[in-house]
Amino acid sequence: MRFGKTSMFFGLNGLIALCFVIYFLPWVFSSTVDAKIISPYAPATLHVTYVVNGKAYSGSYMRNGVSLLNETVRIRYLRFRHRTSVVNSFMGMWAEPLAWWGVFIFASAALLFTNNGVFSKGTVFQLQKKFPWLLMEEYFPIPNASFRHTSTHYNKHQQKQKQQLPGKDLA
Repeated sequence: MRFGKTSMFFGLNGLIALCFVIYFLPWVFSSTVDAKIISPYAPATLHVTYVVNGKAYSGSYMRNGVSLLNETVRIRYLRFRHRTSVVNSFMGMWAEPLAWWGVFIFASAALLFTNNGVFSKGTVFQLQKKFPWLLMEEYFPIPNASFRHTSTHYNKHQQKQKQQLPGKDLA
């Protein structure tokens, strides 16, 4: 399969979006519980304990706007793995993955949507079944394709080749 720069951009970012959907689906359908914030009270991290089905779990998270005065915080945990949890807020669940994706979108747009030294204007990507799985072919289009045929240097070179006799060395 061959892809241009635009389809490669949308293909890569679509693949990342699909990975995010797969990653976030268990969190969307997970359960929540109130967790007790335990000391030490650090300005950047939370240390919490929470109880699920009579068993106590603990974890450390980035504070992300939770006040130092709060004694409890809402935690979202996976139903099939109770010790895996996040703070139930936009900053706790969604912000970091989406921020990294934003960095990737910006970098891939800068590389694939502009003419630069990394990917020239005529770059084509090819996916294949054997290693290396992704090949890159670059084409450098000549602005004026008829230039070679109208050039006086090219015409003189052609005339010299016609005048030479075959099999005779010019020394």
